[in-house]
Amino acid sequence: MANVKEKIELLRTFRDHPEDYLPVTGQAWKVFPKKDEGESPYDDPQYNIGWNTGLLDGNRPYFSECWATGGITVLTYLFSADGLENADEGELVGKLTDAGLFRLRDPENPRASAGTYTEKNGKVFYSVNIVVGVEDEVYLDGGTVYPFGPLNEFNRGNPDH
Repeated sequence: MANVKEKIELLRTFRDHPEDYLPVTGQAWKVFPKKDEGESPYDDPQYNIGWNTGLLDGNRPYFSECWATGGITVLTYLFSADGLENADEGELVGKLTDAGLFRLRDPENPRASAGTYTEKNGKVFYSVNIVVGVEDEVYLDGGTVYPFGPLNEFNRGNPDH
């Protein structure tokens, strides 16, 4: 299994050689706070837990974030929609499980949602949310995440940040 230093090097490779890969979400270059209080005093705070990165297939990087709010823990996978414009939610979740990123305990009920968003640079990405668990119920196995400290240190050193 890769370690956090190898994951940082992979991000460096994506950053230094964008011509070799589909676009990587700008989320990969952000510095993460430990807690996001939400947009209003009535929102549950969101807690950032960890991150990961890798390749879904030959040249399609993903960036994932694990976060929690209101007793729910979620893994969000972000990756380029290029070439997958017509994929449905099931196909996108299948792409993640086929890549070995996690195993659903109940594949018939993946507890997932997917949508697209467009970043400021015009690049379109999928955001696929997989519920890891609610309170003490767990819905998947796997889903490795790394602490934000090393990622934040790397991103603070980025001159484009």
